[in-house]
Amino acid sequence: MKDQREEAKIAKYAEKKKSGPIIKLMDKADTEVLVDALTALGGIGDEDSSNKITHYLDHPDVKVRIAACRAALVIDTDYMKTRVRHQLAMEQDPEAKKEIQEALNAAKETRV
Repeated sequence: MKDQREEAKIAKYAEKKKSGPIIKLMDKADTEVLVDALTALGGIGDEDSSNKITHYLDHPDVKVRIAACRAALVIDTDYMKTRVRHQLAMEQDPEAKKEIQEALNAAKETRV
C-alpha cells in the first residue's frame, strides 16, 4: 500500500517535471520505488535528475543499477552515455551486464 502511494506521488511529480520531490522520496524508498523514481528522473532529465541518477549507477542492488543505467540513457547526453559504458565495464553481475548492454544497444537504435 505504501509503495502504491509513493509510486502515485512519483508519477504526479514526473508529469509536472518536478525532480526535487522525487529525489526526496528516494531517500527512504525500497527497491521498487527507487526503480520507479529513477525512471521518472530519466524522463525529467534536468541537472538534479542527472546528478541523482549517477549516484545510483553503482548501487548495491542490481535492479537499481540497471534502472539507473536505463534512466541515464533516456537523458542521452555524452556524459551519461559515458557513465553507462563505464558501469558496463565495471559491472560484475553477468545478468546485469547483459541487461545494460541491451539497454545501450536499444538506445543506439532509437537515435537518428
